[in-house]
Amino acid sequence: MKFVLFFIAFLVGADELMLGPILAPIGNDLGVPPERITLFITAYSVALAVIAPLLGAYSDRRGRLAVMIPASVLFGLASVATGLVETFEAGVVTRVVTGLASAGMLPIAFALAADSGGEDAMKKIAWVQSGLTLGMIASPALGAVLAETLTWRAAFVVLGVCAWLVAVSLAFVSVRQPHRAEQPATGNEDVSVNVWSIPGAAGALLAMCFGLGGGIGLFNLVGQHLRDTQGLSMWSVGIVYAVLGVISVIGNVLMPHVTGRLESGRQTMRIALGVCVVVSVWFYLSPAENLIALIPLLLLWALAGGVGSPALQSYISELSVVHRGVLMSLAMTMMHLGVAICSGIAGAAYSTGQYSMALLAIALFGIAIIVLQPVKIRHSE
Repeated sequence: MKFVLFFIAFLVGADELMLGPILAPIGNDLGVPPERITLFITAYSVALAVIAPLLGAYSDRRGRLAVMIPASVLFGLASVATGLVETFEAGVVTRVVTGLASAGMLPIAFALAADSGGEDAMKKIAWVQSGLTLGMIASPALGAVLAETLTWRAAFVVLGVCAWLVAVSLAFVSVRQPHRAEQPATGNEDVSVNVWSIPGAAGALLAMCFGLGGGIGLFNLVGQHLRDTQGLSMWSVGIVYAVLGVISVIGNVLMPHVTGRLESGRQTMRIALGVCVVVSVWFYLSPAENLIALIPLLLLWALAGGVGSPALQSYISELSVVHRGVLMSLAMTMMHLGVAICSGIAGAAYSTGQYSMALLAIALFGIAIIVLQPVKIRHSE
């Protein structure tokens, strides 16, 4: 099952970042400027953020696979449809549908991984996060290769077919192991509680927004900073991001081992955030000519993020067994909101100078550290 969850996360991660290198051919084919194709990304992200908590709550009541199987089928249909559209407007619609489907795949995959309980849950969450990270790393190159050798449409069709294979695999699990289709923790209990009132939930979800979403916003400008200060080419920057992505995957894999030696994923994430504060401030304030000194900083930043992200997901999954689905989905919503908001703020800060970036890093990571206060998790649920 963990391989299916890994592949689900890989597909969603690939879908989110695949558009980067193929904006121009899509725009040329659909008759719009390439920059307008970025609305494909916006439409997808907004749809995912809005619907994810509803689907998470439904999975708490009806079971994880009751959401994931139809969502995977819909993801496949929407992706193939994107590959067949003839107008920009139709493409926006199919991307909205893809975002809705993704909301029933990735957050629920995290919740299903967490349902295993104990150390096994942490390992499966790390697997899901590794799939997501690897999909994000590989998708720009895969999209570019398919667009170059075939057409940009082939990239979306391939994603769609893969999603249908995932749906078949999930259906097979549902038939062979029907207990996996049920959510064992809800019973007849009320699932309508305000999840923000669950002890620790507000802080953890805000940490997803400011710590993880904000961190991604800051990290997205690493390439631009290297180009501006070191004169690196676009190809060189791409290689840097690929290497950092691999380091993040290593961090994902190491998370269960690190967290197993600490109090919980909350403590792991706070330590990771502390590391991110130091290295990000150091990175943006380092002298322009000191390229060799920047590489270890970036590697440490990527490793800390790779460990901290699934650790925070693991901690959120433990806050309430009954409401795990909606919590994990809200976490995904908060991360996407954080990326959207903080990316804009980081862009504005970058234009005003390196000290603004350093202060923003202190603010974002500092808020996340502060809100992640220790709470007593109610395992009795």
